[in-house]
Amino acid sequence: MKLVKLTLFYLAIIMLAMVLSLAGVRLSISLGIFALIVLAMIYRHIHIVFRTNNMQLVDKLVKDRKKEPFYAYLHEIAYGTKEDQLRSLDVVIMKYKQPAVKYNYKFVKAIMEENLEDAKDAADNINKEPLASYAKCYIAALEGRTADMRSDQLTQPWMQPAIEAIYAYTTKNAAAFQQYQKESIELARGVQKFGLIHTFEEMKMNM
Repeated sequence: MKLVKLTLFYLAIIMLAMVLSLAGVRLSISLGIFALIVLAMIYRHIHIVFRTNNMQLVDKLVKDRKKEPFYAYLHEIAYGTKEDQLRSLDVVIMKYKQPAVKYNYKFVKAIMEENLEDAKDAADNINKEPLASYAKCYIAALEGRTADMRSDQLTQPWMQPAIEAIYAYTTKNAAAFQQYQKESIELARGVQKFGLIHTFEEMKMNM
């Protein structure tokens, strides 16, 4: 499907080039138009990944790219079973070589498997903020260590309310969980918002 779309895109570019050539448009202007088209496509992709609140756009992106490890994991969060999610995490962990990324996903997998020792080991090896502090605050919330589950290093607005939601989930405080998960989702954008929506939805079903 992706190959078909790419082929159609290049065919459209070729057709446009032919039309501009027949219309007598100078080469420099044609190249400028092509550059603007490419920039618009790149901006749209970045906007969907990082900034949009339109989850239909994110959902379409995730479905279109579900063969890529990162998007495959997001797809399984939304549509797969726990076993599907764990399998997709194994692929992501094997695929990405950057330590921060690899250990972050190892942390996620350990949390899903309720293996706190492995989660702590992974958190200690995440060498990038705010991911490292988020992982450690997450563990503190699971263990009920309220003094350790807040940090100035949680620089993404959605992070602290997400940790508060985890603590509320752990203590079976449904009202607090509802409040904080909603706040976290409202503050998130793009694929992060998509992931939070489906993760919290699954947690709600298990409360």
